[in-house]
Amino acid sequence: MRREQEKTEILVGEKETAAAVIRFFKNATFVCACADSSAPSIAMSVEPIKQCYEDLKKRNIEIKWITEITKDNLDYCKALMRYAEVRHLDGVRGNFGVSDCAYIGTATVNKEQGVQELIYSNAKSIIEQNKYVFDTLWSKSILAPDRIKEIEQGAVRPETNAVKEPMQILHRTIDMVVKSKKYSVCSVADGLLYAHNYSLDAFKKILLESSIGKHDGIRWITNIETGADGKLLQVVKDFTELGMQIRHVQYIPPMSFGVSENELGITIENLRGGNLNTSAIFSSEPAFVQQFETIFEELWALGIDAETRIKEIESESATFIEVIHRPLEIQERYSILPSLAKRQILLFLPTTTAYRREEKIGIFDSLRAAAERGVEIRILIPVREEIDERIQAKLDMLKGLQIRRIKTTAYTEARSKILIIDRKQYLMVELKDDSKETFAEAVGSAIYSNSKSTILSYATMFDSMWGQSELYEKLDAHDRLQREFINIAAHELRTPAQSILGYSELLKDHPQGEDTSQMLEGLTRNAYRLQGLINDILDVARIEAGSLHLEKRELILDDLVNAALADAESQARAAGSKVKILYSSSLACEFKINADKERVLQVLANLMSNALKFTSEGKVEIITHRQGQHVLISVKDSGIGIDPEIYPKLFEKFAS
Repeated sequence: MRREQEKTEILVGEKETAAAVIRFFKNATFVCACADSSAPSIAMSVEPIKQCYEDLKKRNIEIKWITEITKDNLDYCKALMRYAEVRHLDGVRGNFGVSDCAYIGTATVNKEQGVQELIYSNAKSIIEQNKYVFDTLWSKSILAPDRIKEIEQGAVRPETNAVKEPMQILHRTIDMVVKSKKYSVCSVADGLLYAHNYSLDAFKKILLESSIGKHDGIRWITNIETGADGKLLQVVKDFTELGMQIRHVQYIPPMSFGVSENELGITIENLRGGNLNTSAIFSSEPAFVQQFETIFEELWALGIDAETRIKEIESESATFIEVIHRPLEIQERYSILPSLAKRQILLFLPTTTAYRREEKIGIFDSLRAAAERGVEIRILIPVREEIDERIQAKLDMLKGLQIRRIKTTAYTEARSKILIIDRKQYLMVELKDDSKETFAEAVGSAIYSNSKSTILSYATMFDSMWGQSELYEKLDAHDRLQREFINIAAHELRTPAQSILGYSELLKDHPQGEDTSQMLEGLTRNAYRLQGLINDILDVARIEAGSLHLEKRELILDDLVNAALADAESQARAAGSKVKILYSSSLACEFKINADKERVLQVLANLMSNALKFTSEGKVEIITHRQGQHVLISVKDSGIGIDPEIYPKLFEKFAS
């Protein structure tokens, strides 16, 4: 069947518009509609249109509807849900529908009355544009059953709000704890004092329920340190005796938060002395709740049990902290520690020039020896734009060592190198003067310790920076690709655009000249070329956004290939090429496939065009054969082949 000629028209009168709407539904293989709150009444009350929905349902056509569901149109929306997947969007305005082959739209509709004026178009660009608009609105809408529940049952939609009244914050927090099935808190140390001072009874009740299996319990992350009055340690002991699980983390995020399975409370107050909060944010948005649950779980995994931390604080022999002032002693300790490692060494160097000093005292030789024993070596080095290429080359040659670079733009005032051995010991060395050539001259004092909490905090910082360095590399690569894409796209678009402008100026100056026909032909050719480039760019954008949808249907394979062959033969004739264009297949005639016709033709056209472009004589052949449950379509030519330099970037944007 030949495709209907593209056209866009404005129809006036209920009879004309109704006929267009029926034609729209009749030819559709899917229907997407977006309309205001009055539209459902038309869809379900105007009999010819309702009959269209009946027909669509019988044909098992997918129908999606976006509208504003209100008390007034609730019955119509429920009726519509028998035919379509319906979603609600607050305050939606405008009325349009889009299918695979047409677009219809009207500015206003009247309840239970036909449409008086309608825009109808089967132009591909208009259809695609409005399908994209619909998909965007669809992603922002909510399910109809959820909206109906809000109307009929008074269900509360997820929301986020700020509270600045201390007692209201306290009551909201207690209410969240009492209603929870599980509750997790990350707070500064005084947060436990806050809970003990103002909501002890609520926590006791929940912890009692947890002990008999009626609640999943309360977990709390905080920073446990000795206070002047020792009250915090006693509160920690009291809560753990009640059944609360508490862990110590050296560095707490700059906000305190409590999260249940449905709700989140956040405060950035320091809760000094366990006093009341003066501002907080509460949210029941699932995305926020899930995000903070993830943050909590990551911190929980890094924490140490409160019991272990308290024993560490109360037992002087459990932890040692040694301050070393003599540079040569620091250098000796620094050189020996890698030989003690059994599992892992983490090393952070504060500057790139530190590499030269470490190399002179043999640190990298010690690290390589440890790597040969099976020890995991991770090194972080800040990289500046002006890094010495010789140092960079040496870093790349270090085998058995994992090295990542953190891009920096300026040196910090306080700089230290940190060496962590098996996450059991650490040496933190102050960098006093980075301009010095020797290790002893460059360093100040150092701290050597086995403090679990401090090691945990340094290791956590190192792990975070290690992960960030990978992210920075990916972001840099993304930015580079984006810049290349913009430059290439601008270059590709500029050529036809300049030609169009040039021909337009010539036609303006010589509208009846002898070369008018030739100029119009050039104008049209470049316009089509520009349109093709724009479509390619749009396709790339859709692919990267994950919004490119394939419209699969049953097709006869030979019809697709013959169409591609016809286009290729036309291209060859236009270029004066004598290349033979062939087709061979091991498949039966009328062999059917399930595919997107336009996309398959697009791929074949690109492959055939490239084959003809680089084949001056001989043949270009399309070959099809079955491969399991799929069909493999190949394009083979006798041309010069693909340049080896192109292979690595063959599937990048606009590679040629």
